[in-house]
Amino acid sequence: MYRIILLFILISSSVFAQEFEILYTEQANNNDNLFVVNEKGLKRQITNHDRKDSSPMLSPDGKHIVFTSERNGWWKIWLLDIEMKTFKQLTNESSAEYSPSWSPDGKHIVFVSSRDGNQEIYVMDIDGKNVKNITNENSPDISPFWGTDNYIYYSTELNNIYQIARCKSDGTKKEILTNTSGNKLMPQLSNDLTKILYYGDQDGNLEIYIMNLINKSVIRLTDNPLVDRRPRWSTDNKYIVFERGNKGDNHHIYTMNIDNMSIKQLTFKNYNYAPSYSHTRTLLID
Repeated sequence: MYRIILLFILISSSVFAQEFEILYTEQANNNDNLFVVNEKGLKRQITNHDRKDSSPMLSPDGKHIVFTSERNGWWKIWLLDIEMKTFKQLTNESSAEYSPSWSPDGKHIVFVSSRDGNQEIYVMDIDGKNVKNITNENSPDISPFWGTDNYIYYSTELNNIYQIARCKSDGTKKEILTNTSGNKLMPQLSNDLTKILYYGDQDGNLEIYIMNLINKSVIRLTDNPLVDRRPRWSTDNKYIVFERGNKGDNHHIYTMNIDNMSIKQLTFKNYNYAPSYSHTRTLLID
């Protein structure tokens, strides 16, 4: 009996051991659901709903997944309790609300809403309470990310071009970090506070870039005729996950090793998008 149990443990370890897992959205037959996949291609479906679920992000403590959904009207922010397998709607305005991201302590969520007539950045508690507009600008503000320096990084439109900006979580200390050609979208601070990952069209096609926060120098990471977008850091900042494709029959999830620029494809069918890393728990085992 002991040998059987030991064999099961060894087999399970070999099957489920991985360096990373990726949360993402897969669209099949015009139905979007949340999935997780690892570097070996092993995947598992997380949601199965007749309305669209999208853009999953695991909480820092690994207990919840925040995502957007059309389960009740236009895009809203929802929360999945992984252990209880329960769902809670956090926002319920008439406008679309999307792009959720966690605060480093997991107690708050930042997101985009046009409830006040314009796309703005909002923060709220994990239960959906204490919602606050922290940008309050005439121009659109989108793609927020809550850095470990407690600044929220986002894209703001200036003269019809999206530039990188940041502010404190209470809306103070606003600062525009770039003022160059080309849209710069979905900026994310590295955990060592020195680099910003983003995607943009400054070279004509949507590609992925890293900007040095100190001297503003930029490194282009991808160069592909297809669209590269929505990159996310791994927690050690050695890898990024992103989507590449044509938004049609060839749109998949990839990872890149920042050190040697090697790229690996993780999905191979349907339309796959909005990936993010999961390092705090194994989601492939129910």
